[in-house]
Amino acid sequence: MGAAHDDPPDALGAFSVGHHVEGELAEHDVNLLVASAIKGVLQTFTEERINAVNARLIAGNRGIKLVERRSRSHSSYASLVTVRMQEHEIAGTVLMGEPRAVRIDSFRVDLVPEGRFLVSRHEDRPGVVGRVGSILGEHDVNIASMQVGRDAPRGNAMMILAVDDRVASDVLDRLREVGGMSDLRYVELGAESDS
Repeated sequence: MGAAHDDPPDALGAFSVGHHVEGELAEHDVNLLVASAIKGVLQTFTEERINAVNARLIAGNRGIKLVERRSRSHSSYASLVTVRMQEHEIAGTVLMGEPRAVRIDSFRVDLVPEGRFLVSRHEDRPGVVGRVGSILGEHDVNIASMQVGRDAPRGNAMMILAVDDRVASDVLDRLREVGGMSDLRYVELGAESDS
């Protein structure tokens, strides 16, 4: 979620990171999950080593308020973890032994959070998805997978593209100029992003 913000947490002022743990996991110690969420929020902006022992201290020193909720049942998943920061929210679970993001804000997704991604928010209108694909093709960036969700026909949409290659900043600039595009982020997650 830290990748969703251009400004470091210090520049954002005091804010909160909410964690809602539902289902079987709510009955267990979730300290490692909290530490992981804090690391995700801060890793782009700090050189400090964040771990389960110091995560809450570092968050407190940076003015981050941690808000935790637990509930014992969830109707769709055995366990679900939702992290909320500012106006954004991501929910995840484990399916068939793999971690999965299952919701980003109001959009349902099915995403293994590892690799390189382009995440866009745009108007749901003809030509946006095609233009993005054409620009990436012109720059030899291969699309490995794509998910598109929308809140209503011709309303707001979110697209997540898994890409095989790093996307250069000049290509990102061209993508941001596509008509109807309101936001576009390039995100690298997990082991794949280190290569």
